[in-house]
Amino acid sequence: MVPEKEIAGGRPGPACVVWELTLACNLKCLHCGSTAGGRRAAELSPAEALALCEDFKRAGARGVALMGGEPLLRKDFFGIAAKVRELGMELSVITNGTVHGEEVFSRLAALKPRAVAVSLDAADPALHDRIRGVPGSFQKTRLFMERCLAAGLPLSVITTVHKLNIKELPALRDLLKGRGIAWQVQTAGGEGGRFSRELLLDREEFYSVGMFVEACRREYPPEELPVIGAHDLGYHSLLLKNVSLYEKWEGCQAGVSVAGVRSDGGVLGCLAINDDRFLEGNVREKSFTEIWNAAGGFAYTRGFTRAQAGPGCSDCGHAESCRGGCSEMSLMKTGRLHNDPYCFARIEQELFPEELPGTLRRLAGRAAGSFARLGLFFSGKRG
Repeated sequence: MVPEKEIAGGRPGPACVVWELTLACNLKCLHCGSTAGGRRAAELSPAEALALCEDFKRAGARGVALMGGEPLLRKDFFGIAAKVRELGMELSVITNGTVHGEEVFSRLAALKPRAVAVSLDAADPALHDRIRGVPGSFQKTRLFMERCLAAGLPLSVITTVHKLNIKELPALRDLLKGRGIAWQVQTAGGEGGRFSRELLLDREEFYSVGMFVEACRREYPPEELPVIGAHDLGYHSLLLKNVSLYEKWEGCQAGVSVAGVRSDGGVLGCLAINDDRFLEGNVREKSFTEIWNAAGGFAYTRGFTRAQAGPGCSDCGHAESCRGGCSEMSLMKTGRLHNDPYCFARIEQELFPEELPGTLRRLAGRAAGSFARLGLFFSGKRG
């Protein structure tokens, strides 16, 4: 993990603040948890946005990820991004890859971002366009990717998996491998207004996504295919190594090492937890620094104890460190925190009850790959 930096009078600053710059979007993605399309009525003004950058720095933030909606639709995007870099924080940009201004790529390159992450949900153009809700999206996104590579930008691809596109993973692998593109695989949640919960992955499909990531890592070195699973993708498997970027799952990081800020200034531990019950405050009423350092803030992660683990996790030996898995997944599937049913260990116990004592433990030792080498691709330092 990135070493934490202490700030005067407060707790360690966040490793990354994920900032929803705007909810404006030119696509209508099925799985969008925010049902993006139009701007929030109370979107932060340009002056408020620049002041918030200063506030992030005071709080000790080491990086800021700008997302939407579609962040490149915000007219002051490059001014905000430049302010982040001017203050010495790392910059990541998360885009749908369909906004192509003449100067977009040279201006992005000048910012020296940690990553430019583009959403790509299928190798089949028609399916990608169906998921994204606008014809021609695939071609625009592919062109955006090519122009990023030509400009020397550290390109990442994010794929959100559900029943419509799980079969696309091998074709996407073949499309991306050997090109120096970092690939993050995540699973769709059920919070958005355009997404049918019938399209959510079942437990076996979910586990198969983890197996796919593991198979890719065993077959291809990070230099050829740097691939990770997102924070929602299973924990403590006896067969698979941790499929995320780090060797060990250390529990939900919402309010611990990451924070999310909505375009109206609302602060959450993680933007994937699209639930107003978990708002910690608003930067129009208190500074981000005050919210981040507030006593009792983000209590569901910072103050977690084994006694808070849900019924599915309370008797697990990993409960204290795992904290019941992904908070968003736990809420979506069970209606409560610290009770993630899509845990690899739990799924394995159901799928392979006879094999667990011996076979799986032996197989676990065969997992290959270098987390250190993977880290280079996901930090923009690709050599």
